[in-house]
Formats: sequence, structure tokens, C-alpha cells
Amino acid sequence: MVMTIRVMSSGKGYEYLLKSVVVGDGDREMSSPLTRYYTESGCPPGTWVGTGLMSLDDGRTPALAEGDTVTEEHLARLLGDGIHPVTGGKLGKRFPSLQPPRERIAARVARLDPGLRGAARAEAVERIREGEVAKKPRTAVAGFDLTFSPPKSVSAIWGVADAGTQALIAQAHHAAMRDTIALLEQRVAATRVGAGGIAQMPIVGVIATAFDHYDSRAADPQLHTHVVVSNKVQGVDGRWRTLDSRRLHKAAVALSESYNAFLTDHTARLLGVTWVPVDRGKDRNTGWEIEGVPAALIAEFSRRTTGGSDGGAGIEQVKNRLIEQYVAEHGRQPSAATIAKLRQQATLETRPEKELHSLADLTTDWRARAEVVLGEDAPTWAQHLLDRGATEARLRADDLGLEQIEDLASVVLMSVANRRATWGRFNLHAETMRQIMGVRFATTDDRLQVLDQIVAHAEAESLRLTPDYHRALPAHYVESEGNRFQPVDQIAYFSQDILDAEQRLLAHSQRTGGPALTARLVARHTSRKIRGVRLDPDQAVAITRIARSGLSLDLLVGPAGSGKTTALRALHRAWTAAYGRDSVIGLAPSAAAAEVLGDSLGVRAENTAKFLYEHHHGRWNLEAGQLVLVDESSLAGTLALDRIAEHATEVGAKVVLIGDWAQLSAVETGGAFGMLVRHRQSVPELTDVRRFANDWEKSASLGLRHGRTDALDEYQERGRLADGDAEAMLNAIYEAWRSDRDAGLRTLMIAGTGEMVAQLNERARADLIETGQVEADGLRLHDGTTAGVGDLVVTRLNDRRLSTGRAWVKNGDRWQVTHRYDDGSLAVRRLGRGDKPHGKALVLPAKYVREELELGYASTVHRAQGASVDTAHALVDPEVSSRELFYVAMTRGKHRNHAYVIVPDPHEVEPHLDQPKPLTLIDRLAKVLARSDADLSATETLTLEVDRHASLSTLLAEYDVLAREAQIDRWAALLDIAPFPENVADDVFTSPYYERLESALARHEAAGHLAAVALTALAPRLTPGEDQADPAAQLADMLDQATQKLRPGKRTTVRVAGLISTPAEPIADDMQTALTERQALIEAAARGLLHDAQEAGAEWVARLGQPSSRPEARERWEAHAATVALYRYQYDVSGPAPLGDPNIVRGPDQAAEYRAGQHALRHIKASAQHDDHRGPQSTVGNTPRRGL
Repeated sequence: MVMTIRVMSSGKGYEYLLKSVVVGDGDREMSSPLTRYYTESGCPPGTWVGTGLMSLDDGRTPALAEGDTVTEEHLARLLGDGIHPVTGGKLGKRFPSLQPPRERIAARVARLDPGLRGAARAEAVERIREGEVAKKPRTAVAGFDLTFSPPKSVSAIWGVADAGTQALIAQAHHAAMRDTIALLEQRVAATRVGAGGIAQMPIVGVIATAFDHYDSRAADPQLHTHVVVSNKVQGVDGRWRTLDSRRLHKAAVALSESYNAFLTDHTARLLGVTWVPVDRGKDRNTGWEIEGVPAALIAEFSRRTTGGSDGGAGIEQVKNRLIEQYVAEHGRQPSAATIAKLRQQATLETRPEKELHSLADLTTDWRARAEVVLGEDAPTWAQHLLDRGATEARLRADDLGLEQIEDLASVVLMSVANRRATWGRFNLHAETMRQIMGVRFATTDDRLQVLDQIVAHAEAESLRLTPDYHRALPAHYVESEGNRFQPVDQIAYFSQDILDAEQRLLAHSQRTGGPALTARLVARHTSRKIRGVRLDPDQAVAITRIARSGLSLDLLVGPAGSGKTTALRALHRAWTAAYGRDSVIGLAPSAAAAEVLGDSLGVRAENTAKFLYEHHHGRWNLEAGQLVLVDESSLAGTLALDRIAEHATEVGAKVVLIGDWAQLSAVETGGAFGMLVRHRQSVPELTDVRRFANDWEKSASLGLRHGRTDALDEYQERGRLADGDAEAMLNAIYEAWRSDRDAGLRTLMIAGTGEMVAQLNERARADLIETGQVEADGLRLHDGTTAGVGDLVVTRLNDRRLSTGRAWVKNGDRWQVTHRYDDGSLAVRRLGRGDKPHGKALVLPAKYVREELELGYASTVHRAQGASVDTAHALVDPEVSSRELFYVAMTRGKHRNHAYVIVPDPHEVEPHLDQPKPLTLIDRLAKVLARSDADLSATETLTLEVDRHASLSTLLAEYDVLAREAQIDRWAALLDIAPFPENVADDVFTSPYYERLESALARHEAAGHLAAVALTALAPRLTPGEDQADPAAQLADMLDQATQKLRPGKRTTVRVAGLISTPAEPIADDMQTALTERQALIEAAARGLLHDAQEAGAEWVARLGQPSSRPEARERWEAHAATVALYRYQYDVSGPAPLGDPNIVRGPDQAAEYRAGQHALRHIKASAQHDDHRGPQSTVGNTPRRGL
């Protein structure tokens, strides 16, 4: 069960929501939509959802209410154009759109030089035509598709039950969905105002449409609802803005877990079912299913869309025909990337359109399929299951005592802290909902009360990273928790244990006095060949620095394929020569990585957890002079590294952390390795990449490591990148992998998620069954796949009890199944070089097979890190992948690394989920490179939070928001009496450009002019009409033009630091207090900028000349120089000219502040010339009266 969020684009994307809707009204006598349309082909029409519907009520047209039917015209207006769904009126700015190509072409041709004649003109016209026709429509984010899907056991019962029971299940699903939407409105949905969205603005509510769907593309029962939340929201100030999408995505997991919990309560109340936990395997959260639904039925209703034999044969036949045509045309076989595109074309040519069926027809089919699995009548089975009734008690919030709440809070905090260095409100919310999933509550309010109590205790037990907010605020900015500038979800927390551990690691990394080697000894061993290979200069330098440093905690950074193993062999040889044969030990976060390290160096090696366990029990202690090599350190948890380093320092040993900050981070609380690398000035690093057979791939892989998009061009030019829909890419990656495997190469399929890996494994197994290499029957594994004799499998849990004598079963080991036993156990042999089985057979018990075994044809990226093969083939989903995942996946193969990028397929993916603009393959991967999921340490996060809270940019943004709000009523009063032409005033007040008009009024008054006078003169000039520009935008432009042309008036206002205009009085006391405090802080910061520039000897300061020695004159000079410094900060001026280039001044705000800066410069110049004769003046250039 899950709630997912995807972006929906403007334009025609909404049409998908209507494709499966029934035609006609159904049986109007039936109250439930599901029963009303039971016999109609398609799904029920959509309905309106959300309390934001009241913001659409203008009092003149019939209001929309929750539950009202959504029409195509409604969707076209709201989601297509961004306007009122009923009236077509403005809701802020309309979505962008392009004129038809013919009109755009005609307009551009009309602007051509009249002197352009003949062939030259014809060529210019043709270029215009081609360019305009090729343009893609501009789209905006119209909304967010929240898809609510109950677990498969719910859909399985719903799919075979009688119509009445189906309606009850749907009722429970809808109730859980409504509870989640209400939670979203109360705790998540908001808009933002100010620079960078500095302030959160509460909203009236969300406007959403809900569409029920019955089945999956594989025609399995899959009850789910698409709730499309409009991006248009009305703030409590009456202005239409966009939904804060950052907050929505941050809360996505918390909302999903809430829906899960609400659904268990509603189904228990309405149907009397009992829910039981389901183990989903390592590193995955526990799932929940209804008790009594057989796994076989769930599997029957979970068919993946791999295609039947007929469809598959058709695709293959078309693909082969296309390949033959390609060979005939080009005279050569197509590349793997080309074959992928040809297969995608074949898939599109052969895929049938999805057919619409009535729920009655679908139910008949589902019952027939279920009866084969159940061996009895499916509706009767469902009824007997529900007749059992629930045995769980339903609790009230006050049934849980304080001690139980505190215990649950401790468990929640421990779970979150084990996975994250820092956390926030939504992380605690999500984990709390998981921890109380096994409890049924009497009402939704009871569950939420318990949630809030547990979260409050967890936050109280956490240490706060985000500084407390102490700056003054207007009363209405303060909320029950947090405030508009610091909402509760922006407060970061951490654990004192983690912070202390990081501080100890930083101290160890700078502490000398540890064991070291002599220069002569190191030189002797780094200059000799190791297994026939001589160290390159970068390897020798790095090893020498580590061996000679005397640091108790040292580092070695090496990109993928940089020859770390060879370098470490030299270090091992030198160290053992000085400290003895057993003086080097190896550790790694995983047992598999530890085994590789141990085998490559010939040393004792273990995983870090095992070492710490043995050390805790006194069975394994380090000794003075020992060298501890910790490989894959970026995957090691902070607390584990701290304990190892602390013990090593105590006994006089040395620890070397080996890894790459650009690769994957720890699953548990991490970020320590990257922190240590960034904190140290110069880290021993291997700089040359040696793994790859092709020189170009060495430099290109480093480009991926640093997120450089130009590196992608290298891969594309050499045919290493392919893109297509999910099915085409699954087949393309498999065919390439199979071809390499058949050629005797060590090859690996890699995917980002367990679900993708399972699909690749299924695809490989199906093909091997056809060729007779694997038996068709087998044992079901935890991820829904099947393993039988001949299959390659991977073990996912360390178990030292399962041993062949020398080696034991480790997480990540790969095997081949040699025998299947009736009791559910499997005999396996370990895979060696070339994926060939070797050694003795081992029997895996049935429980281990059922819970900890997976097919081994494909691997997750995390499991692949550290692997080295001949060729690697990576399946990439650009919506979820990151730079670290992509870099690791594209650096496993020595000879070739290929990426198969999944792109939306209009025949498979819902069109309304398309990207806001068309993206090329390089565009999609560029987004991947720009997305980093590397962990920051708690120490680094603390520094960032403190800096952000007190930064000048934060103060400026807050002041701007407050100053604007302080004038809202005043501008409204002036505009209300302005002499607008008839029918214009309403358009001004409802204009999406109203805030722009407010800013223009403020600039006009700041220049010394009366806004009332300007409005009296300019308002009558506005020209109403459909073809005219927006009246508020017109008036704002006219005001700015007047401000530019008029000389500064005598009524100029005091400016903050001589630069930023201040709002006119009267101002409410609490607002004035907030403004005054920020003004003082900004002015002090501006002085700080000036002093920093003076100390740095900045050229722009030198151009201001020397200040006078007289205290009063020097004070005036500093005040005006600080104005210049603040302007440079505001607009990122970096050149020697004090105010930068006047030709790049952009926008009226910068123009106004540029003029203020010029005033300051003139007064500085005058001060230098007439220092003794200056007197106080009242204009803008004078010493500000407040704070300077």
C-alpha cells in the first residue's frame, strides 16, 4: 500500500483522467459510484475534493462542492489553462502557452528586413517556418497526482467479493484517502512568498479531483485512486499562488505511511479484518496485509506485464524484421543502443490499446482466476474470510499511558537515528506511523493524537540543529508551533551521540603520534614491482604520505578503478616488514567486501559489525603498531567508525579509511567519510583511473564523478547510452547482457531498485527456461520471483552456520542451484570466475530460501559497488536516480559500461505525468548528475543551519516580506479611490500582477513622490479590453517610467543602510518592532561587509578613496561605503567598479537601488573634496537616521 506523488503538466495532460471514464449516467438509483456504474464499461467519473473549493466561490455562480462531478470542461480550464474551472476567471497567472505555428510564423516574417529579397528572403522564411514548427508547447506544473493504492490483499478480496462487499472496501479506501487529504491540508499544504520562498503563507485549502481506477495494465485487480491536487492555491491574504511543492515532496513518505495506517483502521471497522506484518526483506520497511489472503492469490493477481507468448513472439518478429532492414540499409549489424530503439519501435507497433471493461466483467474474470488458485468459489471464500471478524481491540488515545508513549518515542528516535545523521518532523511522523501500524484505533483523531504525542516526545529527546528563532515577529506570523519564517518541518534535529562521534573522528584525523614507517623503508617497497606491476607516481605518493604521516586516523580517496588494491598491497608489504606478518588487518561494512579485501591482500578481514561484536566481548582487540584498513568507508556508519578509531588510538594502532566520497553513502547514519575528506586540507588520493580498457572512459568517468554533463557526450558518441520505455529497456539490457555472457565475458545487469532487479531477474529466468538451462518449476522467493535448478541466486543475509568448510554464506554471495528438495530447501554451489560453479554443494534451509534468497542475474547498485566485471549494463530511472548511483553503475565494467535510460512511453505511462518540457536523453541524465544524495554529517549540517539562519540574505528576504505586508492595507486604500475607467478596478485587484503594482507604488514613494498624486494622473489612462495588457501590469509599468523620469522628490524616505526603502507609517507596533530589529541587523552586516573588503584590500574600496581622519566625517564615509558594499552583495557584483557595470542593471528594483548607490558614491566623493564644509542633509545620500 502506498501513496505516490508525480508532477502533472499543463496542456492536454488531463485528458488521461477522462480516457477510462464511463459514457452515460449509469444506474442513478444506486448511491455508490462503484455500484452505480457496475455494469458500465470504464470507471466512475471524477469528483471534486478539498476545502480549497470554497476559494472558487465568487458568490455569482453555482459553487463547487466536495463530491460534485468533474467535467472535461472543468479539467481543461483548471489543469489545462490554470483558470477558474467554472467561470474561466483568473486564478493568478495563466499557464504559459504558444500561439498556433501559423500565427507565430506570420508575426516573425512580418518583422523581416524589407530589403531582404529573392532567395535570401525565401531561405529566411523557411528557417523561421522550420524553427516554429519544431517548437514544443510550453507547459507549467498544473498539479500533483497523488495515487492512493491499497495493498494487494485488499485488492484481491475486493476483486472477487460480492458487489456490496466491494462497495464497503472502496468506502474504507476512500475514507483513508480523505483522512490523508485532510492531513495534507492541515499540516503540509501551503504557499511561499518572498525571495527564495523565505516565508510560508497559509492557504484556504487545496483544490483536487479524484478518479477511481479498477485494474492494472495487466488486467489484475488494483483498486486505486488518482487525486490530482491543483498547483493553484489561494493564500489567506486572498492572492492566488502556487503550492509549495518542496514541502509536499518532503512530506510524501509521511503522508503515504498515514494513508496505510488510516486504511487499516477503516477496513477493521467496516469489514472486521485483521492485519498482519509481512517481512519484505533486508533494508525494506515491513509491509502489512490482511490476514488469511493466500500468497498464491496475491501472486496470481500480481502478474508483471512481461507479455504473453503471442505478444512476445510478435514483438520479436517485428524487431528481427527491423534489424534486417537496418543491415540492408547500412551494411552492418546495429549497435546495442540501436537494437534497443528498434525493439522499442517494435513494441509500439505490436502493443494493443488498453480495453475498457465494466467492473462486472472484470470481476467475473478475476473470480475465475481466483477459483483456480483457491480451489473453491471465490465470493464464498471472501465472505468466509470476512466472517471471521477482527480480534484486535480498538484503542482510544488515552488508553496509552505516558510510559508507553515515551517507549514508543524512543523506538522511533532510535530507528530514525540509525538511518540518518539529521532528521525533521516529517521523518519522525513517518516512522511513528510505521511503529503504531499494528495498533487499531477507534477513530482517526485517536490515531493522530497518539502520533502527535510520540512525535513531541521524540523531538524533545532529540538535539536541535536549527537555531531557535529569536527575532521579533508580527503576532499573526506566530503559529502554534514554529512561525512563517521557520515552520516546524524546517527544524532539523540530530543525536548528541552522532555529533560527539563526529567530533572525535575529526580529532583523531588530526592527532599525530601514531605508528609510522621510515622514508627509506617506504621507498624500498613502493619502488619494487608488486605481482609484476610497478606503482604509478600517484599511487606511490599516496601510500608514502599514509605510511609516513603518523596520524592515528588517515584517509585514502580513490575513484572507481583507480588501483586501490595495488596501492594497498605496497602499503601492506611495507607495514608488515616493519611491524610483523599479522600487523595488517582488513575491515569493510559488508562481509563480501571484507572477503575481497582479505583475499587480495592476504590478511585477516572481517565486516565492521562482526569486529565490533567480538571486540565488545573481549575476543578481538587491536595491538600497538597494527594497521587497520577499512575499505568502502563511505558505506560505513559513523558510530562504527568512531568505535574503531577510538579503540585504535587507545592501543597505538593506525586506521586508514579507504573509499570515495562520490560513491554511495551508508544505509545507516553516515556522512563521516565525506566530512573527514572535506575537513582535511590535502587528502592522499589516487588520481589516475586504471580499470578501463579505453582511455576516453577514464576521463569521462571522472567527469561523471564530479557531475559534469559534458562527460555524457563521450558516452553517447560511442553508443553507450540508450533510451526508451521501461519494457524496451528491460529487453535491451537483458539482450546485451545475454550476448556478453554467451561470449564468455563477466557481465552484470544493474538497476536502482529491488523492483527493477526483480523484473530483470524474471526476464532472464524466462529466457533460460525457454532454452532449457533452468527448470520451469521452482520455489517462490520473498520478492515474488521463483528459483529452481540451474538458476543463479544471491544470498542476502550473513549466516556463519551455513558453511562449506572454508567459506560461509555471506550477504552478496552468488550461487547456482543444483538441486531442489521437497521440503523447500535448495542445494547450491558457489560461483567463481566466469560465473562457473565450483567447490562443494551447500544446502540452504527452506526458511532461508523463502526469506533471504534472490535470483542473481541482476544486482542493485548498492550491491554492485566494489564489483569489477568485463561489461556492465545499468538500467536507469532518471526520476529517482542520483549522481552517486549513476557513477557507481557506470564504472563497474573494464571494457564497456552501458546505460539504458527509462523515459515516459505514451502507450504505457500516463501522459499527464510527462515532464513539464520535452527532454533529450542527455537532458534526463544531466538531471541525474545534478541530483546528489550524498549524506552531510551532523557537524556540517549544524554549521549550515546556523549560517543560513543568521545570514544577510535571510535578513534581507525577511525584511522585504515584512515591509511589503506592512503596506498592503495602505496600497489597497489608495487604489480603492483611484479614478480608474469603468470596469477596470476589479481587474486591478484580482490581477496576478497586483504585487508587482504594489512594488511599483513603493518605489515611487521611496523616490520622494506621492503615490496618490501618481494614481490620480495615471489611473484614467488605463485602457480596458480583451486585447490589452493586464491593467495592474500596465499601471506598474507607467509608475516605474514616471519614477525614472522624475527627479527625486523632497519626501524621500530613510533607507536601510542607505539602500533599501522602508515602508511608510502608520505601521502596527508588532510589525514595526520586527522591521526595526532586522534593519539594525542588516546595517551591522553591511558594515561587516565593508570591513571585510577593507581587510582584504579590495580594489573597489580603494576606488572610494581614503576616509577622513575626523570621527564624524569618517562615520559618514563608512555609512555611504556600507551602502555600496550592501549593493554589491545584493546583486553579486565582483568587479573593481564599486557598483559594477550599469549596462547589466536588470529590473526596476535593482535600478532604484543602483540610483541609491550612486547617491552614496557622490556623497563619498563630495566628502573627500569638502570634508570640513559639509553639513547634515535630509536626502537619501545622507547619513541614515537609523542605525548608522
